[in-house]
Amino acid sequence: MFRRAYDLVEDDHAVTELTGFRRESCEFTVDDQRLRVDRERGKRFVLSGPVGRIASADRETGRRWAITTAAGRLELERPSTWRSAWELRRGGVTVGRFEHRGVFSWTATGDVSAELPLPVRVFAFYVVLMLWERAAATAAAASS
Repeated sequence: MFRRAYDLVEDDHAVTELTGFRRESCEFTVDDQRLRVDRERGKRFVLSGPVGRIASADRETGRRWAITTAAGRLELERPSTWRSAWELRRGGVTVGRFEHRGVFSWTATGDVSAELPLPVRVFAFYVVLMLWERAAATAAAASS
């Protein structure tokens, strides 16, 4: 109960599995490192590993989140109110895009620059997954 999992695949090869738990947290392994995402309050997600905090994502507005890493700041932004896609930007330049595919499935795609560390790419994708889940829960509550 309250457990979910997402398989991430890149070029037909498994990258990792995001194993989710309560309160919008998850664990995954990348390059033999066990990493964890935790939600802090409703407006922050934190990625941590064996050496401590790796990245954090903070809500700035309903359509923009700031991701802070050792390599610098990234912006996660929803460019359109009418579409579910999110763009990942660095210094105003798009370095990635996440899209939900299909009306009746939970298939999603992400195309993110390989220049970003894999844990950060996975983290950004997980934040978007949680935002999609929140939007679906809000829509379901509004329709009941």
